[in-house]
Amino acid sequence: MNHLSRRQFLRAAAAGAACSVWGMPGKASSQTQRGTRPNILFILADDMGWMDCELYGSRYYEMPHLTRLARRGMRFTNAYAASPLCSPTRGSIMTGKYPARLGITTPACHLPPLSADTPMLAEKGPKHQKMVTPQSRRFLPLSEYTVGEAFRDAGYHTGFIGKWHLGLQEQYWPRHQGFLYDLGAPNPGPPSYFSPYRIKTIPDGPEGQYITDRVTDEAIGYLRSHKDEPFLLCWWHFAVHAPYQAKKDMIDAFRDKVDPRGVQDCPTMAAMLKSMDDGIGRVLDELEELGLADNTIIVFVSDNGGNMYDEVDGTTPTNNAPLRVGKGNAYEGGTRAPCIVVWPGRVEPDSQCDEIVSTVDFYPTLLEMAGLPPKPKQHVDGVSFVPALKGQGRLHREAVFCHFPHYVPATQNRPCTWVRKGDWKLLRFYGEGPNRGHGFELYNLKDDIGERNNLADRMPMKVAELNALIDRFVKDTGALVPVKNPAYEPPASGWQSSRDAELSAGPDGLTLRSKGQDPFITTEDVPIVSHRMVLRFRMRSTITGAGSVYWRDNASPAFAREQKIDFEPATDGGFHPYEISFYCKGRLRGLRIDPGTSRGEAEFSEILLQRSYGEVLKRW
Repeated sequence: MNHLSRRQFLRAAAAGAACSVWGMPGKASSQTQRGTRPNILFILADDMGWMDCELYGSRYYEMPHLTRLARRGMRFTNAYAASPLCSPTRGSIMTGKYPARLGITTPACHLPPLSADTPMLAEKGPKHQKMVTPQSRRFLPLSEYTVGEAFRDAGYHTGFIGKWHLGLQEQYWPRHQGFLYDLGAPNPGPPSYFSPYRIKTIPDGPEGQYITDRVTDEAIGYLRSHKDEPFLLCWWHFAVHAPYQAKKDMIDAFRDKVDPRGVQDCPTMAAMLKSMDDGIGRVLDELEELGLADNTIIVFVSDNGGNMYDEVDGTTPTNNAPLRVGKGNAYEGGTRAPCIVVWPGRVEPDSQCDEIVSTVDFYPTLLEMAGLPPKPKQHVDGVSFVPALKGQGRLHREAVFCHFPHYVPATQNRPCTWVRKGDWKLLRFYGEGPNRGHGFELYNLKDDIGERNNLADRMPMKVAELNALIDRFVKDTGALVPVKNPAYEPPASGWQSSRDAELSAGPDGLTLRSKGQDPFITTEDVPIVSHRMVLRFRMRSTITGAGSVYWRDNASPAFAREQKIDFEPATDGGFHPYEISFYCKGRLRGLRIDPGTSRGEAEFSEILLQRSYGEVLKRW
């Protein structure tokens, strides 16, 4: 059976099934009784952080059409991507299941599937890692009954345009996962934002055509072709994933703009967001022109937090402050996402909801919004948040979860599972406790959205309560969790001394004994970040002379005077705090602390690196 005849067969079968669903007296929604069914437009941004638009507090980026969209619907303040990375979140949207249950926990779905004999949990890991972390599945199994299949089988025309990233091989593409129209790409990001794109599933456009404009054109073409039948269109952008490329005139328009908060200042990212926003405006205009706006449900959400580890325009692509860290990390900056839902006639325009929702919830929610029966054996982790959309009360769910059991050096992420229940969030870090057991961090997000004040030691009963929920989640989903790495070799301290000194690590910190005129400690165990930072440490010293802090980046292989800040150390026998602010233009590669220039001894009780606004990047 060729592809076209198979499609015709499926659509005919779906139409017959739909007649039985929609034609049953007493079973149809009011929309059905009026002879109409709502269309659904699902817009997914890639790597757009919670703070990357004016709606959530940005004073730098400009997305007026997203604001226009929110004025027509409900903005969620506590919406979560199911993972801090893309493929797992995409799988959760398609299936209504947590990534842990799917076994897709890293964005590896552009790679060939693992061989059948590859163990999902190896016997040992790299020497520098405390734990052995699990493998991730590299495709969305065909056994999953996706949201696309559910709507197709209910008589909807289903379309997919943009980034798929749920299977490299053709058998796992959208056309085999419920989508009758398929212009999806298996790539993690476009090799080029400008045509030729070098994406095998999306034909190149005219030379230099911007891919964000291209997928917008395709979405508009789809709407025009299917305006006379109910549709589900997944319009999943490549923006704003790397590579960081934008139209020059748009970049230039943001070069002189200043964020009054002093936080976001990447003109290329601003231009990429603006192009996506312009496309959203064009699609909203088209819906109105076609007379579909009042019968089209629109969802907008991002697949994870904003990128704060790559470098563009001499800075990170974005800044998620006040949220902690970003994409690829389990803190709020990695998983809290912008989310807007428009449901004409049902959702109060320009409203806000503080209910906690997750991307696993879209599957059952969309079914209920469309008047379709739920699929409880499929979307087992998702909960319909229609009551929240209608303002009819809270959801009947105890907690939401995120399972991200991986090390990510670029973001300093440690293997983790977290749970959020009400205002409380508990992070369980594998291998970070005594004897490489569990380590815990507990935050009250109502009072501490930036996750600065760890309450775990002060509230052991709350830790125990929430940890029991994590235990239940791990067991229920069959989540693979890290185990102790038998090959692990703990470092002495993460720091080394110069040849004129000796360094030892004890329970209370580091001790440097100077034997000459050039004592210092240095480390390459640093986060790969850039921009403004503060190095803080407490030191007690008998080494006299001027002190210095050096840093080096990817453009400077050695420590140089051009990247040095001097300080005056105290030598009175007591511990003193030091705070050295510096600006790293490139990606940070190393740090060095010179406590003085003589013989003597210096003790360091604490060393940490922070962003200028307080986010802890690294603690030694």
